[in-house]
Amino acid sequence: MKLFYLPLITCIAFACCSKSQDKESGNSTWGQQPALPVVDGHSSSTISGNQYYVNVMGSTLPRMPVFPSLSVKPGIARGYVADLSGKPMKGAHIGVSSSMTGGFYSSGSGITDDNGYYEFTIPGGAAYFFGTATTITYNETPAVVALYPVGGTSSFPSGNGVVKNFVLLSYGPANPDEVAQQPNNESNYYGGALSFWFNTNDPDDPYQNPEYLPDNGIIEIELIPVGTGLYGETRSFKITRQIGTQSAFAIHNIPVGKYTIKAKMSDGHPLKMNAIGTKANVYEHLGLKPDNAIGTSTVTFTPNHQYTPVMVASFKSNWDALEIGLKME
Repeated sequence: MKLFYLPLITCIAFACCSKSQDKESGNSTWGQQPALPVVDGHSSSTISGNQYYVNVMGSTLPRMPVFPSLSVKPGIARGYVADLSGKPMKGAHIGVSSSMTGGFYSSGSGITDDNGYYEFTIPGGAAYFFGTATTITYNETPAVVALYPVGGTSSFPSGNGVVKNFVLLSYGPANPDEVAQQPNNESNYYGGALSFWFNTNDPDDPYQNPEYLPDNGIIEIELIPVGTGLYGETRSFKITRQIGTQSAFAIHNIPVGKYTIKAKMSDGHPLKMNAIGTKANVYEHLGLKPDNAIGTSTVTFTPNHQYTPVMVASFKSNWDALEIGLKME
């Protein structure tokens, strides 16, 4: 408060210094980062015959990196983008869409620099982040991936200005409200997803299709990391599914990486796996490789967004559920 009583020239000098500090804050040095979360060991899950999905990582959200501090500037959106280790991410797109009375919309956006910093003017109206994504190389393939808004809030009053940092996650829930409404929707998690489909024989039917699964059988799916995941994850997963009223089931929120996948019945009979659906064999290096495998194959996830980061909704996941058909061999 004493600054108000200094000579005008001092105030001007202070204002210039403050502006310089604001600029420098966008180039601040990133401090020491905490160790990455350890995701190792083995996890087992069981799905009953009338359940559709399992979320293998639950509601766990990784700890966030430590970001350089920034002050709020009226009418300005600013912040940093980093991976989970605290490495700044250059070239990420951060956008804001604002709605005005009468249904008019406007937008503003920025691209992060070498230090992971972005800054742009917020258009007037009720504002929310949109187009918060970047492109990474995943298993030799460019993939557009959404970013997590640290703290979870994606809407704000435009006039106040906002500081919002974003992180690239390999697993974890996205918007908690949408997770609560649709916990079975793979787009509400940052981890990868797999969906399995199969037919069963009716025991009263005189014709028994040799490729159909027994109606009283138990399916076992095992996922074993090939190397490490996006942030060094090495956890393997075993999912047991009792065949029942649902002829499909899904595995959600799998840490992003590459996995050996094993499919068999509980009596040891291997199952044939083949890629089906709209994502089957779309990508040269992603999906089920080899396809039409018996018992064992490898699997990577398929991106949900096949377009530019500008079009990616905020607080959404990155991956479509890769569909895999199961048959008796």
